[in-house]
Amino acid sequence: MIRLGIEKIPIQLISGMYMVPVCSKAVWDMLLECERTGNYDTVGGMLIEGVPLDISEQQLLCMAYIDSLKKIREGTGLEVPYYPVKKEADDIKYTVYTSVDKMVSDYSGLDIYAVDGIPILDYWLLERDAFISALSKTKDGRKYLNNAYRLTREDADEDLEM
Repeated sequence: MIRLGIEKIPIQLISGMYMVPVCSKAVWDMLLECERTGNYDTVGGMLIEGVPLDISEQQLLCMAYIDSLKKIREGTGLEVPYYPVKKEADDIKYTVYTSVDKMVSDYSGLDIYAVDGIPILDYWLLERDAFISALSKTKDGRKYLNNAYRLTREDADEDLEM
């Protein structure tokens, strides 16, 4: 499997500088839940084992770690291509929670339960590639990808006629 080569992230806290290992996809999901609820006290100790941190430093650690990983994702281009489309009224009243994991599992050949254990950066790489691969198989999907790509461009279109 392709690896990005990033294994640890430097995080500066009041008590010192820590090299925090890149978390798994499962821990990332827990971090996002902590970010949503504002309750970081359970996850902070999971990021740096054996280092006693008080509650405020655990919160600071989690917040800095989340921000650092988001910046790495953006800086390395691991985001899934996005293009806003009009949504039709959904008749489905259920939420599917594991569809992205299933897509990553099918694309990578990993067991769906093993997907939670891979490093989050590897997961984002596989998620992005699986999404692009799936969409590139249909005409509408290719149109979506081309539109998403167009939105990321900052340079002028050379062939634009006035």
